[in-house]
Amino acid sequence: MYKVKPHLAEMIRFRRLNLMDEKFPIKTPLDLVFCRNVMIYFDRPTQEKLVNKFHRYLKPGGYLFIGHSESLQWVEHPFKSLAPTIYQKET
Repeated sequence: MYKVKPHLAEMIRFRRLNLMDEKFPIKTPLDLVFCRNVMIYFDRPTQEKLVNKFHRYLKPGGYLFIGHSESLQWVEHPFKSLAPTIYQKET
């Protein structure tokens, strides 16, 4: 349906990660994290730990996208809420 332009595709990396690993095998800060419809399967403490881990791996100004069935309302986190499913790491 959609195709990314070649110059953007060169910058995109898809990886499989175990979200429960203490550290991710990521060496450079990320611009975006898409974690859609995954956290609903975890309890609140695990959600909080995971969201804060994403925060550590994002660049200042980077974005976290979660699923529409998810919410960070009851999770303590340092993100700025931009929309119901879009959060930003402040600069």
